[in-house]
Amino acid sequence: MPRTTRIALIGGVVGLLVLFVALGFWASTPTYTTLYTGLSPADSAAVVQALREKNIPVRTSGGGSVVEVPEARAEEARLELASKGLPKTGAPGYARLEKTPFGMTQSMEQTTLRIALEEELANTIQHLEPVESARVHITPGNDSPFADARTEPTASVVVALKPNATLTREQVRGIVHLVTHSVNGLKPEQVTVVDAEARPLWQGGDQYAVDNELLRTRREAERAYAEELRRQLQQHLDRVLGPNKSSVMVQAELDLDKEEVQAQRVEPFDPNRAAVVSETTATERLNGNPPVAGGAAGIAGNRAENPMYPAAPLGGGGIGEYNREDRVRNYEINRQVEHIIRAPGRIERLSVATLVDESVPDEALTAVRNWLETTVGVTPNQPNRIVTVQRVKFDASQAEQAAKEQQAREAAQRQALLWQLLPVILLLMVAFFLARVIGKQIRKPAPQPKALAALPGGGAVSVEGVAPAGAITDGSEHALNAVIDDEGVMLVEEVGPDGTVIVRKRRGPSVIEEELAERIRERTQPELLEIQRFADNKPEHIAALLRNWIKS
Repeated sequence: MPRTTRIALIGGVVGLLVLFVALGFWASTPTYTTLYTGLSPADSAAVVQALREKNIPVRTSGGGSVVEVPEARAEEARLELASKGLPKTGAPGYARLEKTPFGMTQSMEQTTLRIALEEELANTIQHLEPVESARVHITPGNDSPFADARTEPTASVVVALKPNATLTREQVRGIVHLVTHSVNGLKPEQVTVVDAEARPLWQGGDQYAVDNELLRTRREAERAYAEELRRQLQQHLDRVLGPNKSSVMVQAELDLDKEEVQAQRVEPFDPNRAAVVSETTATERLNGNPPVAGGAAGIAGNRAENPMYPAAPLGGGGIGEYNREDRVRNYEINRQVEHIIRAPGRIERLSVATLVDESVPDEALTAVRNWLETTVGVTPNQPNRIVTVQRVKFDASQAEQAAKEQQAREAAQRQALLWQLLPVILLLMVAFFLARVIGKQIRKPAPQPKALAALPGGGAVSVEGVAPAGAITDGSEHALNAVIDDEGVMLVEEVGPDGTVIVRKRRGPSVIEEELAERIRERTQPELLEIQRFADNKPEHIAALLRNWIKS
């Protein structure tokens, strides 16, 4: 290959190897994740030493307070450190009970147990996502047999939040429940929670705080309901009018009181509709002459199943009659009992205000107003539900700015992706370049003899370093061969028509090239060839011509 081709090929191979090595280092570099933050120097040193003993790569930042390990081995590192009790940052908690001195009094033991409980609660609260640190203070109660000397336990919790983090009401309530269920006899009313700036987050023992909590709960419920309704209405309006053509605002007032109603109603008596509960009927009737004699004397004759009839006078022929009728019927009272429990969340007042762009036609504006009134439930007997629709000119500058920012973010994402793919693209480009160079070298034909000159008849005088390159074949009697040996010396042979060598000369390449060029120039002039041909055919004419030239 030529020198430039060899340099390009070697440089490409070296560059490809360097790129492969760089890609290997880049691909083998692990992605680090944060294992612990906020460690003390002693804990950080112990953690780093323990991880290096297990051949786990580790690096520190933030003055040693932040420890990072490869993401693939984060769980292994946590388990390994947990088995060794690391890190030890935080209060010892119940671990301090393992080092109790001999001869501890009961009062000291109770104080140590209370401190251990406070530290355990603080460590548990610190594991919450928004909390960075916490302190818990517990005042135990006095379970005295005397009522006037008995006191209930209380607790105070101080939480320091992470930057830009907040605690929701559910999270604060969860902290309060955690503390109350960890201390025997502690009630939520006796717990106080404040943040690092001494702002109260929970004041269970303060009635104002309880009322404030109820009010905050109501406001959150109203806000959540209004936001959900606004989102649904806005979605439908965007689908009908198009995006950025309308704006909806919803305000709601909810009744969160739980109502329980018990009603009992008794209707007037109606025998035709009333139900019979019980009925007793007794009917006796006697027609004809009664018996002459009464019943037999004694207990049997006085029984109820053996009625006694008075004796009639002897010889009388009158007709006797006896009637007895008893009837008792009990009806159920027609009574209705209702037990109604109304769940909280009834709508007391609802107002929907809608702004529509001025490009919306009147027909669409009327249809939107009617649809909103139907959706909200506006009726003449519902004055607490209001819907207003107004047409204004919308400002599109914010939407355009948001679109530009979105395009900028997308461009930044594409650029970041391009930087990530840049090593692969460079690798493909280098591979394509090398493949193209090697392919050209493979497809390059074998070098042909370099012709020193060409003759009009088609012959050539050539120079080649291995074998004879050709001869002059334009019809002349002599042929000229030129061969270059390994030492760079040219051997020139002039061969006659019968194949015998007439002249053999050894010349350097430059001398022989000049001689060959001179002969070629002579033989390539057509006038000289014609004169030579004329002299061969008619030599007498040439002799006469020369004699005339000499005489003149």
